[in-house]
Amino acid sequence: MAARRSFLFCSLLLLLALFVAPAQADEALPGKPEGTVASCFDGDTFKLSDRRVVRLAGIDTPELNKRDHKPQYYAREAAAILGAMTRGQKVQLRAAGKEAKDRYGRLVAEVILPGGESVNEAMLAQGAAFFYYHAGLNADLMQRLQNIQSQAISERRGMWAHILSLPQAQETYVGNRNSRRFFPSDSAESQKIKPRNRVFFGNLMDAFMAGYSPARTKKGSSLWPDA
Repeated sequence: MAARRSFLFCSLLLLLALFVAPAQADEALPGKPEGTVASCFDGDTFKLSDRRVVRLAGIDTPELNKRDHKPQYYAREAAAILGAMTRGQKVQLRAAGKEAKDRYGRLVAEVILPGGESVNEAMLAQGAAFFYYHAGLNADLMQRLQNIQSQAISERRGMWAHILSLPQAQETYVGNRNSRRFFPSDSAESQKIKPRNRVFFGNLMDAFMAGYSPARTKKGSSLWPDA
């Protein structure tokens, strides 16, 4: 009986340890945790004076430099907003998830201005960016960004007033539960999503409010309208 009680006690301790174990820590960013912004490539990527390139974690902005195509709607505005906010500023770089760099070698970070404001949050709050999920993103940052985006959409800030007034805003969409990307419900890409991973949205706003973002196809096209 004593052995049985000992076994049950040890099992309980093991289960308790699993529940209270700390979440996997964010991967530390290489190099100094701060830097001065030298130039901005678009609304979500900039270069520091030490030549490191930083990608704002958890957000995306309309494409500014599309090959053989004009910029997407609000791309110029988003780039201008980021430039005015950050250029020449000494910013702090915070790890934002399990991956310190993306596949292009850019640092993926939450960026903090000298006054303590998060650039990632500010871009969403002004309606100059949309939430962009990626695997390993810090859960706290993810929730903060989604909440801020919801507020910006509700108040039709920045790009949202125009985007949500377009005819396609009333069409239906299908999201992929794994990638958190969405496609028009009548597109060939949406039909390739496995049934268990499909999420249906009655309109464009529902898809964005759920934290999904427009998918880009292999050819590089996007649901986002041109300027």
